[in-house]
Amino acid sequence: MDKPLVFFDIVVKEYCKLCNFRIVVETPEVGYRKEAIKVRCPDCGCEESYKPTYIEHVGYSYSFDGVDPFFQLPLWYQAPFKDELLWAYGSEHLLYLEEYIGAKLRERNQPRYMTMVERLPQFIKSAKNRDALLKLLERIKLK
Repeated sequence: MDKPLVFFDIVVKEYCKLCNFRIVVETPEVGYRKEAIKVRCPDCGCEESYKPTYIEHVGYSYSFDGVDPFFQLPLWYQAPFKDELLWAYGSEHLLYLEEYIGAKLRERNQPRYMTMVERLPQFIKSAKNRDALLKLLERIKLK
């Protein structure tokens, strides 16, 4: 069972110890804490260590194990497929998967971030599994 992923936003809001310039540094989604970080003043170039503040975020892993990431309970909509597990969080997710798998043409866009489709396991993306997966989704919907 996967543990929740914890990550932090690092925030430093201090004044330079040499020139008193206001230093603001925000670094999102860092996976570790440090006692101090070195920051270079953008005004005078002085480099000093500062104690950051951390904003903690709890996410979840993207492992495809059919378990709710927050409550750690098995998902209702799931079924084995060959050596894999097909699952959905709810009826909207199930419908989305059905539309994606049933699509004859899948266009690729070049987004700046990863979409849900890009994170899907390869067995769902594979055209050779299309018919069998659609039948399996129909059975899952009848639960």
